[in-house]
Formats: sequence, C-alpha cells, structure tokens
Amino acid sequence: MLSRILTIGFVLLSFTIGAFAAQSNSGENQSLIIGARFLDVDGNIRQLGEEGGFNGAVIVFVRQDCPVSSRYLPELNTFANRAKQLGINFYAVVSNPFQSWEDAKKLRGDNKLAFPVLFDPSGDLASRLVPTVTPEAFLVNGDDQLVYRGRIDNRFAGIGKLRQVTTSHDLLDAMDATVSGKALNATTTEAIGCFFEGWSKEEAPQVTFHKDIEPIIAANCQECHQSGGVAPFPLETFEDSKQRSWMLSLVVEDGNMPPWRATPKYGRFSGERYLSSKQKQLFSEWLGEKGNKADGGPEVKLPPAGWRMGEPDLELTMVEPFQVPATGKDVYRYFVIPTKMLKDKSLIGIDFLPGAPQVVHHANFFVDYDGKGRKLDAEDKEPGFSVFGTGGFMSYDDVDQNGYGIGGWSPGAEPYRLPDDTSIWLPKGGDLVVEIHYKLSGKAMEDRSKIGLYFADKPTKNYIDGLLIGSQDLDIKAGDKDYRRHISMEVPTGMHLVDIMPHMHYIGTSARVQLTYPDGTTRSLVGIEDWDLRWQNIYVFRKPTYLPKGSKLDAWFTYDNSAENFSNPYNPPKDLKWGWNSEDEMLEVWMGIIPDSWDDRYAYIKAANQSWYRTDSQPAPD
Repeated sequence: MLSRILTIGFVLLSFTIGAFAAQSNSGENQSLIIGARFLDVDGNIRQLGEEGGFNGAVIVFVRQDCPVSSRYLPELNTFANRAKQLGINFYAVVSNPFQSWEDAKKLRGDNKLAFPVLFDPSGDLASRLVPTVTPEAFLVNGDDQLVYRGRIDNRFAGIGKLRQVTTSHDLLDAMDATVSGKALNATTTEAIGCFFEGWSKEEAPQVTFHKDIEPIIAANCQECHQSGGVAPFPLETFEDSKQRSWMLSLVVEDGNMPPWRATPKYGRFSGERYLSSKQKQLFSEWLGEKGNKADGGPEVKLPPAGWRMGEPDLELTMVEPFQVPATGKDVYRYFVIPTKMLKDKSLIGIDFLPGAPQVVHHANFFVDYDGKGRKLDAEDKEPGFSVFGTGGFMSYDDVDQNGYGIGGWSPGAEPYRLPDDTSIWLPKGGDLVVEIHYKLSGKAMEDRSKIGLYFADKPTKNYIDGLLIGSQDLDIKAGDKDYRRHISMEVPTGMHLVDIMPHMHYIGTSARVQLTYPDGTTRSLVGIEDWDLRWQNIYVFRKPTYLPKGSKLDAWFTYDNSAENFSNPYNPPKDLKWGWNSEDEMLEVWMGIIPDSWDDRYAYIKAANQSWYRTDSQPAPD
C-alpha cells in the first residue's frame, strides 16, 4: 500500500512542481501568506508569520490517514521547537474537502502537537501554496517570499525518484539558512507522501455560510464587527451576514473591506488585512445558504470589543461630553485631557474609542507641555476649543517644540503599535490634546471619546521622532481628472523609518513613496492605488527600513476633480486648493523615524521643511 501511495505521488510530482514554478512569481495569492488571518482548531485568530517577529513562517500540509504523514506527525514538535528558536512561526494545516474541523482537532490531540493547527475548509491556503502531496512543507520568509518547498527530511531518500537526488537539503537546513542569510542549495525538493486531494471545480460543494464564509468573517472581520465593537453593525451570526450578503460580496470584491488601502507590491507592513482571490470568490459564490452548523469552526476567541490590545496602562476620557450638532459645517474641535503622569514614560501603543462613532470622522493626538491647550480651553465657553490648523501643537520645523503629535485614528485603523524595543518618549506631566473631526449626520449626538495609552515596562532601546513632508502648492481645476504632484526630500543623515502615512482628502486617487539609495537603486515604501479618505492607516513596517545618508525620498500624488469621481464633495466640481477643511485638499507624508543620532535633529527637520518648497508635476515611475 505504501509503495502505491508513493508511486502516485511521484507520478504527479513532475507535473505539479513545474506548475508551481510558473505560479510562484505571479498572482495575488502567492504574495499573501505573512500576516494572513486564519483560525486554528481552538478558535484563536492566527496572523501567519506575525506572531513571533517577522523571520518567516513554516506551513506543513498534513493528514492523519496518510501513512507517510502520520509517521511524521508526532515528530513535528521537534521542527516547531527549532523554528521557535529561530523566530519562525510553525503551523500544520489540514486542507481536505472530506475532513472537518473536528478531524483537524483530533489530529492535533492524537499527536500531541504543541503548535497551531489550522483547518482550511475551503482550500484557500492550498490555493495560495499549491501543495502536491501530504506531508509537504513550505517556508515563507519575512518578506513574504517562498524560499523553500518540499520534503520535511530525507528519511525516504532511497525510494523511487529520490535515488537521483544529489542534495540532502531539508526543512531544518532551509530554516537555518533563511535566518542566517545563507544561500540554499535547492529551493525545491521532492516531497514524499500521499497525493494531495484538492478541490476540483467540478466536485466543489456548494458554498455555505458555516463551512466557507463564517471562518473568514471570524478571522478577518469580527474584531470590529462584534457587539460593542467599533464597526456600525455586528457580523456574529448567520442572520447578521445573510441580510447583508450582497453588500458583503460587493465590498469584499472592491477591496473596501477589510479596510486596508496599501497595495502589497509597494510595501509590506504589520497588521495587514488582505483577502485572497479565493476568499473573495467564496463571497461572490455564496447564495445565502446556511449549511450545516456542524461544518462551522470553533467559537472564535476575539480580542476585546473595546480595547483591542487589552486594558491600557492609562485610560484617558474627555473631561466633559461634547454636544455634536445635527447639521451645519463639519466641526473640528480640540479637547485637553490632563495625563497626571508623575513619571517619564515610554509609549509603545495607542488605541482610541470614539464616544459617538457615527459622527467621529478621525482624531489626532498631541502632547502639550506649555499649557497652551488649557489656556485656549479656558477662553472657550463650550467643552474644548477650535483653532486654525493644528493650533501649534504639531510643528515639525521647530526643533525645540513643547507640543508634538503622537499619532492618530480613523475608522478601520489598527491600534498604533510600535515595533519591539521602540517607543515614543513622554516626559511626566503635560496634557494630552485630542483633535476630533466630526462629520455631521443629521442627528444631534453626544461624544465623550476615550484614548488608551500603553507603556513599556522599562526604557526602550529606540525612541522615535516625527517627520512631515508635503506641499501646499495645490491648484486643482474643476474637471481635471489627472492632477499630479511630486515632492522629494534629501536624507541628510542616517535614520530608520518605522512607519509611514500618506495623507490627502476626498479627491485624492493615488499615493506612492519611494526610496532611492546613494548608489541609485530604488525601493518602494508604500503605495495606495485606490485612495479613500475614510480608511487611513499609519502603516508600521514589519522591520524598520534604513535610510542611509545621501539617499532620497520621492512621493507622487494624483487627484481627480471631475464629476465622475463619486468622492468629490462638490457637484458640480469647483477649483480646489490646499486647506485644513476636508473639502479642501492636502498633500502630506507623515513618518516615524529613529535617527542615528539625536544631535542631527536640526538637519533632518530642515530637510523635511525644504520639501514643502520643491513641488512639480512629475509622474510616478511605472
């Protein structure tokens, strides 16, 4: 029996490896492994490759009823332990149309597997990696490149075709080489096992909620779409999704949900939210069928509906509620919240809970050590105060400022979380100043928003500073469908780039930022091809990107001020220039950096300030 299974695997292998080689460098699915969200058999949401740093992920396709796979299963803990030592995440996957969540959980228990086991009920992970046999191992590095696929080790090296194999390369070698930066002797080896029984189009069962849709929603949507969450409605039951099935299909296919606008080909970040082509297809094919509840996954273990990073170290609430009017112009309001901090702190994370999410459009956070906010608040009869622009709380051309920005929030944004051993320095005392933009809804509401601050237990190795480049040179004529602006900044001193956020308003259509090294080579940092003001993220790099002295930052922005742009706030269109109001326009790139030396602060702030005086209409490179 074993020889027959092996023979079947060998017969198919010569065809499937060739097919894989053609697919591995093309197609959306092949680049979306790291950061993808899946449920394990216990209901935990797993972000592949992002749970222990970004050194990569190993995914091993297994099944219990294959003799070769079952022989390896009890020994996979050894490989998983080595992966953990190297900072690589390790997962087993059961992906079979004839098995269930309970089968996958039983496989984990019978073999005492001490690492996450995933069930792939609709073949999504299989469509991304295209396994040929079980067991077959895949190693994806931190840059989301598939660097190894094939056998786990060489115990069957004398069987069949493997007699001709000259390399002794296996999974352990591949993991060691990936972390150490060494070249692999072979990136593909012949896996030995049972033919992978995938999903043929002719045999694919009808798409149902519990089998196909519920696991995707649980892993990718319910964090926000749960009772008490920041989303406007929950997606916790079949009925919740059934009544919105058409809308879900539409927003998923258009990429409006999950809310993530950065395009993966221009840069990769922590906390990404992408759905694969397979997952989008399942939503489009779902006809509202409920299916068998027994086919559904385990109860999902969601982060808290409120504070998604857990209870904050310091929870701050607006001192007084603010009455948001029903109609009129948008309201921009600043609120002062004393921190009462008695010690200096290292800030590593920020989250925000809007008190009236129906009208809170976005929020920006500043710290104030001059008492400026308190004075302006005292002069205004209503809670908070209104001032032009940022009110002097954020000025990146002032080296000695005593008020500065620490982050922001918009609907759909992930909580702001800094990389390991990196923080924002907050001296004791001072006030938090929260700027809130209210987009009026036709109904009067009361807002009393909260902000949660998370601190490091001890001083961190790195502290970040802020840079802002941009331009006020905007003159966008009514009807102009393709208005372009280009800005640049010369990097005067070495620094690490921690996070980045392009910013425009309603008629923006795309944004790109690129780094050019001193030797002329280039690297894309971030790109948004379908701009949407509603969904703005601070994009935190998986690992800080180094900008050497003598390099250059270029940014390209495009705008559509025509009537065909459904996001245009004016109908008919009108000429637009730079301005603070949302109905005006902006062009900015916000960046968090770690300078090589804080003595160079004047130099890099001056360089950022100079970008505001160099603007042209150069198009972005292809």
